[in-house]
Amino acid sequence: MPKLSASRRPDQASASWRNSLTIALGLASLGVAGGTAFAYVEIQSHYALHAAAEGQAGIAAFGDSLAQDPLSFRFFLIIAALATIIPALIGSILVRERNRHIAMLKAREASLLDLSQKFNLAMETPNIGIWEVTEDNYLCWDVRAAMLHGRHIDTGTSRLNDWLRSVYPPDVGAAEAHFFTCICSTAPCAQVYRVQLPDGEIRHLRSAGATYRGSDGSARTTGIVWDITSDIMVNQTLREAKENSDIKNAELELALDELSNREQDLEELSTRLDLALASYNCGIWECNPITRTEVWDARMCQLYGIPHTDGRISAQQWLTLIHPEDREVAETVSPKFPRSMRETLTVRVPQPDGSIRFVRSFGKAHSMRDGSLKIVGIAFDVTEDMRLTQQLQAAMQEAEAKNVELEQAKHRIEHNALHDPLTQLANRRKLDLELDALAKDSCIERLQVSILHLDLDRFKQINDTLGHAAGDAMLMHAARILTSSVDPQDVVARIGGDEFVILVRDGRDAEAIAGLANRIITALRQPLDYDGFSCRCGVSIGIAEASGLRIDARRTLINADIALYRAKRQGRNRYEFFTHNLQAEIINHKRTADELLTALETSQFATWYQPQFCARTMQLIGVEALVRWEHPYRGLLTPDAFLDIAEDLNVSAAIDQVVLETVLTDQMRWQAQGIVVPRVSVNVSSKRLKDESLIATLETLAIRPGQIAFELVESIFLDESEDVVTHNLARIKALGIDIEIDDFGTGHTSIVSLLKLTPKRLKIDRQLVMPILTSPQERSLVRSIIEIAKSLGVETVAEGVETMEHAELLRRLGCDMLQGYAFARPLSFDHFTQAARGGFPKAA
Repeated sequence: MPKLSASRRPDQASASWRNSLTIALGLASLGVAGGTAFAYVEIQSHYALHAAAEGQAGIAAFGDSLAQDPLSFRFFLIIAALATIIPALIGSILVRERNRHIAMLKAREASLLDLSQKFNLAMETPNIGIWEVTEDNYLCWDVRAAMLHGRHIDTGTSRLNDWLRSVYPPDVGAAEAHFFTCICSTAPCAQVYRVQLPDGEIRHLRSAGATYRGSDGSARTTGIVWDITSDIMVNQTLREAKENSDIKNAELELALDELSNREQDLEELSTRLDLALASYNCGIWECNPITRTEVWDARMCQLYGIPHTDGRISAQQWLTLIHPEDREVAETVSPKFPRSMRETLTVRVPQPDGSIRFVRSFGKAHSMRDGSLKIVGIAFDVTEDMRLTQQLQAAMQEAEAKNVELEQAKHRIEHNALHDPLTQLANRRKLDLELDALAKDSCIERLQVSILHLDLDRFKQINDTLGHAAGDAMLMHAARILTSSVDPQDVVARIGGDEFVILVRDGRDAEAIAGLANRIITALRQPLDYDGFSCRCGVSIGIAEASGLRIDARRTLINADIALYRAKRQGRNRYEFFTHNLQAEIINHKRTADELLTALETSQFATWYQPQFCARTMQLIGVEALVRWEHPYRGLLTPDAFLDIAEDLNVSAAIDQVVLETVLTDQMRWQAQGIVVPRVSVNVSSKRLKDESLIATLETLAIRPGQIAFELVESIFLDESEDVVTHNLARIKALGIDIEIDDFGTGHTSIVSLLKLTPKRLKIDRQLVMPILTSPQERSLVRSIIEIAKSLGVETVAEGVETMEHAELLRRLGCDMLQGYAFARPLSFDHFTQAARGGFPKAA
């Protein structure tokens, strides 16, 4: 055994023991009985170990310390006693507490068993089932819940699928929503749904449940379900009974209201009836058809002028009150009252004052409750009505006489409405009616018709020179010729001032219709003598034919109008038949006219230039401006393709203005580029010369003298009575614009017109220039024109110079200027500018 170390003194051992003792007391103070004993053993063990480690020296030192400190020893003994007594006391207390808890648990178990029995009884009596859903959505049922859903209990199996299959399909959504709400909510919730049992029975169930958490923190959803089918059925029965009761009560109330309303209406009707009877002085009578006795009220007696007593009147008495002439009628009509209410009797009743009163009666048979029959009727005074009737009859006779007169006047009005008042021919309205009738007749049978549209030629000149009376005489003359030229069944109509239409319905062929047209043209060509003046008037006729079923008569009239247009364009005083080619031409003319108007709006017209050269020096001395239409689909069009249409549309003056403005712009562009163009000739239409605003328009343009020349067609000068043209020409010259006569030699310009006009130049037409190399006659004619022009001091321009041989011959003949393909074709602005810079070729 090792000796006790000098460093460990007894006081250190005492301190270590005291520490161990303190630990033991601490455990004892906590009330742990076993801990105290264990502390004591630990102290002893520690002491023993300590003594063994320290050896006998330690023991000796410890014994010496105790001997030296008796108080500590006694204290140690007290602690040791307490450590022995306290665990014993604590143990006894724990045993008593355990016994008390065991007794409480037994009491609670007995109470729980009692409650369980009561709960089972309470659940079995109303047939309430219990269900539970765990956190993993495991659904458990008890036996009652399974039976309510028509299923057998299967312990340990989730019933979720069985539950979903049992729910009535329309209620699955509501049941699932209830299931989900119960899982998510701690507040109780309930839902009613239906289940379908295996035998097809529908059962109403109410389910209520909520989610709660156990002491271990797990969530469990528990609920109950019970059968409320009987409650639902009872409620439904009660609801239906209540609804039926409400309906019956409402019907009863409506019936009472209706009865009350009917009583009120009956009272009002009775009052109104009495008022009506009193207002019209109507009497009421009853008659027994067997005894032939009647009962009259006071007003009835008043109508017949007798005093009212008991109201009983026999049939014989009644007849004596009637005028003798009406008694036979009364005896005949009165027996018919029971059979029909339509039978009325109007008799005359002499009054005491000698007047006559007309009384009208009618009655109706009425069956009594005892099965007897009586006749109830009324009688009222119709004296005023009879007087009015007599007056009306007299008025009707007078009206009938007037109706005859009105009918005659109507026929006259209709005739005037459908006929021309001057010629007595059918008018446009009458013609429309005939065309409509023709179209309807052609729907029933095949027809062949011809329509002639006539327009008198030179009729305006007759009106303007001899007056409208002469024009009316010519119209009546034409009407007589047309009427005498056709058959009686044909229709002749005047549809305008000098326009007529003949409708031929007898199916004559084209040759016969042409013969009719020729006869009319020949007859109207003969002069008409009017007040010593011979009036001549031609006629242009357009003819259209149609045959077959469903003839479009109005379309045929339009076709005749198209043919008339062709006849007038072909020289008038002739006839033309409508053809489809003619229709296509008219349609093309219309299309071109529309496109021409669009071209003016969209600036599709361009100006081209053909140069003019001096016949001696071959130098450029002028150009002619030519209009071209840059058509978006047909390409570049020359004036012969659209100028006539422009004249018809009255837009030729607008085209001339476009060309003139373009020429002035191009002249400024040439001047800016250093190109000298001495003069530009521009065509001017006759309509533009007649425009009173022409001079005002020209004065707004920057035109230098000699810069512009106007080319005039020689036909302009045929009419010397145009003061506007003469005035405009004089003003044009004053503005420094030269005047040129275009196409000279093909028209009718006289030498006198040239002397009056004094133009600057004459342009010899190409038709005279082109054959001069081979035709001496044309050569002599051209020479004569040149010599006449020179004698008048007028320059000459030859058009259509095709070769240099033409140019040389014209130069020898004395022509001043040359223009034609031998030098250049018409060129656009860009090409003309390029050619002017490089020099024009001497031959094409």
